[in-house]
Amino acid sequence: MALPPDSLSRALWFHTAPPLPPSAPLMGAAVADVAVIGAGILGLSTALALAQSGVRVVVLEAATVGAGASGRNGGLVVPSLPRIGPPQVLAAYGEDRGNRLLALLGTGADAVFGLIRTHGIACDAVQSGWLQPAHAAVLAPRVAARVDLWRSAGARCIWLDAAETRARMGSNRFHGALFDPSGGHLDPLAYTRGLARAAVAAGAVLHESSGVTHAERTPQGWVLHTAQGRLTAAQVLQCTNLSPPGLPDAAVRNSAVPLLVYQLATPVLPAAARRAMLPGNEAFSDTRNNLLACRWTAQGRLVTGGMAALHTGAMTRLPGKLAARLQDVFPALGRVTFEYAWRGAAALTGDFLPRLMQPAPGWLAATACNGRGIVMNTVLGPVLSAYLQHGDAAALPLPVAPPHPIRFASLARLVPQLLLPLGTWQDRKAERATPG
Repeated sequence: MALPPDSLSRALWFHTAPPLPPSAPLMGAAVADVAVIGAGILGLSTALALAQSGVRVVVLEAATVGAGASGRNGGLVVPSLPRIGPPQVLAAYGEDRGNRLLALLGTGADAVFGLIRTHGIACDAVQSGWLQPAHAAVLAPRVAARVDLWRSAGARCIWLDAAETRARMGSNRFHGALFDPSGGHLDPLAYTRGLARAAVAAGAVLHESSGVTHAERTPQGWVLHTAQGRLTAAQVLQCTNLSPPGLPDAAVRNSAVPLLVYQLATPVLPAAARRAMLPGNEAFSDTRNNLLACRWTAQGRLVTGGMAALHTGAMTRLPGKLAARLQDVFPALGRVTFEYAWRGAAALTGDFLPRLMQPAPGWLAATACNGRGIVMNTVLGPVLSAYLQHGDAAALPLPVAPPHPIRFASLARLVPQLLLPLGTWQDRKAERATPG
């Protein structure tokens, strides 16, 4: 029987990540200083920092570690934001706070790889750089300007001209690129499981199969109820991206929309193909609205991804479409087939910026993905740990605010799908345009 499209076991990483010893569900009554809901990258990065500071922290996970977007993405380590840059960050948050967020992002990839080295996380991490190539000549000046903006904010990125870009990419379809040598790629499920091991070794308590069914506020703090137990904590950090039922405010769930992204992995390809495409083993994601992103795995598979305008039957349609796209852009690959296909949901905010929300006293909810979750969620962990311990909101790189739900949230969830054909048309139009 075919696995459902949302099964984690469909993902390549499920078969490559070192196993994590299962943790027992929460049974009976427990007490913590901080309860973290969600054992993804953000929850575990925060739990690790809290435990290292001596805080009693308990992590509740409804399924298994990394079962959500943290373990299903393509594994690109990108020290940047999607679609927006430093001017938009500064306009949204002001110079002081905005510069703090930009500094976090600019050094974020180095922080990820440094954490991997510190804790000995086996996740096939490769810090070979990240490329954002211009897929159309008319977009090259915009990408070059983006390089200047990020460099002024402290990032290490540089501009590559068309010739160097084509040499690095192994394709003549690109017209220059932003290159950040601090980026790279990794096995995201192995990384998330490694964070769990590090957090538990530091003193955090982890309970899988312990979804929160409902929560109540008491004089002692929050009481989180699961199927078989309850946890009392002075503070709660919700790291579920899109709020599950039973938590205090549906507005958290409606403050972002889910963006379903499909990932595919080829069989192990010949060494000649690996020399012809991305010979330096960089990761890349280009400038298309219907993004083209690729990276090699340690075993020699090519991982790519895409979106679908209709999710019904997408697992059947997408492999052929993405194979044709790869063969068009990288003819040296020859005929492309896929052995693995899976999907996950990223949380997308209207301005592509993360959110720190306080739906109730003592309850902090964070949504920080927007397709850049590995770096953003990792670097926010220590920041949230410090805030939960000391309560200094002025030191945060993001404001803490009440949830602001997206209007007509149920309809807004359809917008990424509905806009995909328009975005694809715009991509093709840009490719045909002549630079002015």
